[in-house]
Amino acid sequence: MATPKSGSHQTRDKLLAATLDLLLTHLPQNITAQMVLEKSGISRGSLYHHFEDISALLEVALVQSFAKTVDKSLFKFEEIIKKAKNREEMLLELTKVTDATQQKSLRAIRFQRARLIVFSEDNPRLAKALAVEQQRLTDTIADLIGMAQERGWMFTGVDARSAAVLIQAYTLGMIVDDIVQEQMTQENWSALIHRLIQQVF
Repeated sequence: MATPKSGSHQTRDKLLAATLDLLLTHLPQNITAQMVLEKSGISRGSLYHHFEDISALLEVALVQSFAKTVDKSLFKFEEIIKKAKNREEMLLELTKVTDATQQKSLRAIRFQRARLIVFSEDNPRLAKALAVEQQRLTDTIADLIGMAQERGWMFTGVDARSAAVLIQAYTLGMIVDDIVQEQMTQENWSALIHRLIQQVF
């Protein structure tokens, strides 16, 4: 198989960059091939050379966006586990990161992730790509929790993988409160999560 030329990569990258930019202000189902072409300055023929259709391009862009979020989360989590000197310091830093990820201002990110999960339900191609990134996220968090357990900083009676899923679940779960008019206060939610971290981890 021939190695793709650098120009080929540049064209693909421009298409993805344009799509990611459009996703900041448009729902995926409202983005058309014409919008991407106008935004990227790439020809229609080039688009279909790199992607089977506009849906394939959108799927790659959505998963790529999710992967970036995964990488940010893993970097923060890994930093906490590796730099902490004891359990107290680790839990303090973990609660700080948790507070940052639970902000009401991150509502759009929670909706974006929930939307991606919904879109994957009837789309095997998207589901497969999303599963790879989700597995990477859960595996890495579970490994880091295992590392903390080995150091005696987290309860060993807690299954690391279940704990990794719980962390993600309460972060995404805030979307339940995002859609109501009478919302809980940020302070009450943070206090509950802090207590959960102290008692479960």
